[in-house]
Amino acid sequence: MAWNQAAFGRRLKALREREGLSMLAFGKEIGTSASRIKHWEEGKSAPSASWIVTISERFGISAESLLTGEQDPEKEYAALEPDRSAGSEETGLEELADSLVRAGNRMYGDRDGRERMIEEITARLPGMSEQDLRELLMITVLKSRHV
Repeated sequence: MAWNQAAFGRRLKALREREGLSMLAFGKEIGTSASRIKHWEEGKSAPSASWIVTISERFGISAESLLTGEQDPEKEYAALEPDRSAGSEETGLEELADSLVRAGNRMYGDRDGRERMIEEITARLPGMSEQDLRELLMITVLKSRHV
């Protein structure tokens, strides 16, 4: 996908809002002003390459995903590891779960996310073991009962 400044602005705004950040809070985190972020989000200006790197690192996504909106789930999830230095294994698992939820929201939180998830799950099914397929079936049955 080619660069589209307005689409970039919408992606940036969606990422910021998913994290529950105001423009001011996000600006403070990355070291810029709320007005600059507003201009980026409105498509009035484009961030420099160094800002792209800073923003993508802040949200834990690739610069390519940030710029184009195209996502590579393998790359996005590969970076997720629990912080073993934080203490107990339970804390590490909680942090990993939180990271997975945030990554899922980043990758699938837009209007086309549900269809992409279904396509991705479907594409992975043939390579799964019988046991994994049974577990996945049980999870989907249990989840569908609580919808």
